[in-house]
Amino acid sequence: MKLVPLLCERARRWASLRIDRELSELESALLDNHLGRCRSCRAFACGIEDVATALAAARLERPAPLALVLPARRRAGAWLQSAAVSGLVVVAGVAALVVAGHGPAPPAIKPIAMVQAIDTPNELRALRRAELIDEGHPVPRNRQDPGESY
Repeated sequence: MKLVPLLCERARRWASLRIDRELSELESALLDNHLGRCRSCRAFACGIEDVATALAAARLERPAPLALVLPARRRAGAWLQSAAVSGLVVVAGVAALVVAGHGPAPPAIKPIAMVQAIDTPNELRALRRAELIDEGHPVPRNRQDPGESY
């Protein structure tokens, strides 16, 4: 695996942003400077421009509607089997939508303390101590207390 230098990584990220017109003038000038001296990044930039041009020129296609046809059965209980198959198809479709539409659960929101601009460092330490005590963590020592030895 070939490692790409950090400047090349940045240049390739900027080349991608330039295609979407999301690059500042300064970044664009720095990118042009880098592309002027780096052949591999210049090839990368030309390649992604070609892909973007091809995608923009491609004709949009609509997918064919999905038709589900169940075979007709003449025996008794066939309607029950058809209903079960239909129910499974619906459940599978809903499950696919749920899995495709949702990522992992968002992290739990942790309550925070609101701080005023005039709070002193000692008041902020007191807030943090109270939070640590509530969570069951050991309380860090206050290094500004004159009576403590280290």
